[in-house]
Amino acid sequence: MALETTDQRSDDPVISIGILASKVGLSVSTVRKYEIEGLLIAHRSASGRRMFSLEDIDRVRKIKHMIREVGLNIEGIRRIQALLPCWDLFTCDDKKRKQCSAYREAARPCWMVKHVDCTGQDNDCRKCIIYRFGSQCTEDIKEFLHEESRGKDQSEAMRKLMRRSEGDK
Repeated sequence: MALETTDQRSDDPVISIGILASKVGLSVSTVRKYEIEGLLIAHRSASGRRMFSLEDIDRVRKIKHMIREVGLNIEGIRRIQALLPCWDLFTCDDKKRKQCSAYREAARPCWMVKHVDCTGQDNDCRKCIIYRFGSQCTEDIKEFLHEESRGKDQSEAMRKLMRRSEGDK
């Protein structure tokens, strides 16, 4: 079975959990743990089978790197990802921001917070730019936050980090 085709998008769920685990050198139970802990969102097929995308391979490799080589734990990664400001990328007004549980939640990234109104994303977190590239920018969050504190355009700063991360692949 060829995993990469010209008509396939990198975020299409086409890989089983076993294949994903094998490709990244982890056990299936570790990949499940990443999902349970909110670092990974599995697509569920009609039969309930977990399916992952080609992007998920990179996401899991990055998580593995942050745990094994950087020295972070799952909670640390989750808290860093919680700093990613979806409310600025999607320009939520002040009223909506104050009501948003993702804005108020300090310990979990927006895709783990229930009842988040991401109207521009149709509430499909797997397709959201924050989720898709959040783990790619985690190590560079300090640079991103410095850009924010200097009053620069946060969405442009995030896009710059994503372009740089994509160049590292």
